[in-house]
Amino acid sequence: MSDKQQVYIRRRIEAVAGLLVLGLLLLVVRAVDLQWVQSDRLTTMAEKQRYREYTALAPRGSIYDSKGRTLAESVEIPSIAAMADEVPAERMGELASALGLSTKTVQHKLGKRKGFVWLARQVPPSVAERVMALNIPGVRHEKEWRRYQPMGPETGHLLGFVGIDGKGLEGVERAWNASLTGESGLRQVRRDARGHSLPDGTWLREPVPGQPMTLTIDATIQSIAYAALAEGVRDQDAKGGSVVVMRPKDGAILAMASWPGFNPNNFRHAKPGEWRNRAVTDVFEPGSTMKPFSVATAMASGKWKADSIVYCEKGAMKVADYTIHDDHPEGWLDLTGIIVKSSNIGVAKLALDVGAAPLHAMLERAGFGRRSSLGLGGESPGIVLPLDRWGPVETANIAFGQGIAVTPLQLAAAFSVLANEGVYVAPKLFADQLQDVEKTSERVMPQDIAHQMKGMLEYATSQDGTGSKAVPVGYHVAGKTGTAQKANAQGGYSKGRYNAVFAGFAPVENPELVIVVVVDEPKRSNYGGQVAAPVFRHVAESALPYLGIMAERDQQPDWQTMQIAAEAPAFEHESLYGMSMREVRRLAAQRGLRLHVHGSGWVGRQKPGNIMALNQGDAVEVWLNE
Repeated sequence: MSDKQQVYIRRRIEAVAGLLVLGLLLLVVRAVDLQWVQSDRLTTMAEKQRYREYTALAPRGSIYDSKGRTLAESVEIPSIAAMADEVPAERMGELASALGLSTKTVQHKLGKRKGFVWLARQVPPSVAERVMALNIPGVRHEKEWRRYQPMGPETGHLLGFVGIDGKGLEGVERAWNASLTGESGLRQVRRDARGHSLPDGTWLREPVPGQPMTLTIDATIQSIAYAALAEGVRDQDAKGGSVVVMRPKDGAILAMASWPGFNPNNFRHAKPGEWRNRAVTDVFEPGSTMKPFSVATAMASGKWKADSIVYCEKGAMKVADYTIHDDHPEGWLDLTGIIVKSSNIGVAKLALDVGAAPLHAMLERAGFGRRSSLGLGGESPGIVLPLDRWGPVETANIAFGQGIAVTPLQLAAAFSVLANEGVYVAPKLFADQLQDVEKTSERVMPQDIAHQMKGMLEYATSQDGTGSKAVPVGYHVAGKTGTAQKANAQGGYSKGRYNAVFAGFAPVENPELVIVVVVDEPKRSNYGGQVAAPVFRHVAESALPYLGIMAERDQQPDWQTMQIAAEAPAFEHESLYGMSMREVRRLAAQRGLRLHVHGSGWVGRQKPGNIMALNQGDAVEVWLNE
């Protein structure tokens, strides 16, 4: 072998050796890069391939009534989800069939997506079992929370409802959504070597339930109010209505009901307009229920006393270019007579005499023209014109309840002033607010004047007044009727469209309940004494005994109360069959039973069969049908 060949071979060996050394150096560099430089990033990538994470909602805080009874709670319910890229395309048809969906819908939900996808949320357990029995890769059974309100329509307008994502959309659920909503959890799912998700999983962060809330609402009184309102609206073929029941001493709202009702557990079946809480959103001209505050203003001026007399112009009086009328022409009336006979002209003369400013101040102190402290969404402040817009006509009209707009809640709070001997106590919806009664109180009128007004309003519910149908057997009631023509879009009044109103409190000697009833567009009668007063009576005659305030047995009933008593059911029977909803509510309240009602009309079935064996606090369930 020549020298040239040897040099050539040696150089080739050196080149190969150099390449080997370079390769080894590159491997070392790569190993260093992978083990040290890119270690964290590669570890994260590996973890993502082995694990997947998704957010799990926490249960919302429960809502309770003042006695600890559940008004709203979150219940566990199954949902079906999938890791979209793991579901075999050839099995989408049977998955869709088990879910009750079309194959196209399932394909659209999964598509070319990756990761966690909801297929069907909050499904019946039978559907979840049917799907999971197919054992399709990537399909998962998840647990979610669904909001449930045991009282259904009875509390629907007040509590509102919750969407599928656990967010409050109306009522208390929306107004206090931040407190009721818990902290979502983070769940981790492992995958096998083929990338398929394994069952179960681990919590990286467990969900934290929302805060519970206790309302001032009493579930029994809420049921009583709702049933009485529903019956009153139906009897009058009315458009709707609302009832507010308030404890005047501390402002506790014991009931707040609206009609027509809707089921918050299935709220999508109702129209959005039916979701509103009429007691705080709807404004109306209060009509004659405003007259006690006008008379009180006149007395507080020192110019008028209860026995002062006013000439009521025989039913017609001109103010500027406007004529005021009374339904029933009157001559001379004292201030009590003005309330009892409900004279527009009488209160107009009083207001014009004392001037606009004192009446405006009285109405503001009584809570009109401003929102309450409840904090419910959609609450209206009502309408009270600024003082500089009060001319003689406006002053006269407002004195008898025209040209001013109020909510049922405002009217209840204002009548609490009369029940509380002249002190306004702000309405409250939460139990923990009841400790601050003094901080939310304000004197509106002198005590002696409020006391005299109480007597006048009691007289207004006698046979001589317009509110006699509001009085339950054995009780004394103070209150005032109102019949207000509804305003139209042109700034005038709609012919034949009225709100019938009754506002009052009982028992007069020591008021425990203020009750306001508003019936919207009754068809059979327009008058508050004929339409709203009976609803007041039905609420009071059941709620007062339930609260332990018994009727005076020795009170001699007049012809009307004797008739009411004759209509009352005898509760010695073991069966409720054939009774109306009102009769069943009254029985349950008197005996302290927890009542669950289904349907409307008259009782066709009950559980248990014999109610005589039930004790106070026991439950009875009834099914009604037309």
